Amino acid sequence: MQSYDFKNSIGFIVNRTAKVFVKALDSELREKVGVTFGQWKVVVMLSMQDGITQKEIANRLGLEAATLIPIIDKMEKEGLVVRQVDQADRRNNRIYRTEKVDALWDQMIECALKIRKISVKDIPENHITIMRDSLEKICENLNIHFNVGCDTTVSTISAADTSITPSNKNVKKKKVKFIEGVT
Repeated sequence: MQSYDFKNSIGFIVNRTAKVFVKALDSELREKVGVTFGQWKVVVMLSMQDGITQKEIANRLGLEAATLIPIIDKMEKEGLVVRQVDQADRRNNRIYRTEKVDALWDQMIECALKIRKISVKDIPENHITIMRDSLEKICENLNIHFNVGCDTTVSTISAADTSITPSNKNVKKKKVKFIEGVT
C-alpha cells in the first residue's frame, strides 16, 4: 500500500486551519455579540446586498437550503433579519437586515478583526499577501480542472439596489460597509 503524508498536504493544512479559524471566530462572536458564525456569514452576505433571497444566500455561502433555513429561522426569531415573500416570485423569500443587526455590525467587525490580528501575529504582511494569492490560485486551478464552484470574485453589489423595494417598515435601509479581507 502506497503511503501518503496527509499531515503535510495543503488540503489538510488549509482544512484544519479553516476549522480552527471558524471555531475561534464563532467563540468570539458568541461571547461578545451573541451571534454564531453561521449567523455572521448571513449578515456578511446581507451587508453586501440586503434583500437577497434565501437561495442566493445559500448559493453564495456554499450551503444547502436545509442548512440555511434553521439559521435564518433563528435570526428572524431573534429580530436580526426579516423574511419577506418576493412579490415577483412568491416561491422565494427575500431576507433583510434589521436595525438590531445593523447596531451589532461594528461589534461583529471588531471580533473578526481581533481573530485576524491574532491569526496573523508574527507573519509579515508580504507573506500574508503571498498566502492569499496562492490560495486563490489553488482555488482557481481546482475549479478549472474539476468545476467545483470556487468563486474567486466577491460581489460588492450595493445594499441600496433599486430593484429591491422592501415594504416592511421594520426593514433598515442603511448601507452597512463590508470590509473585504476581514476574515
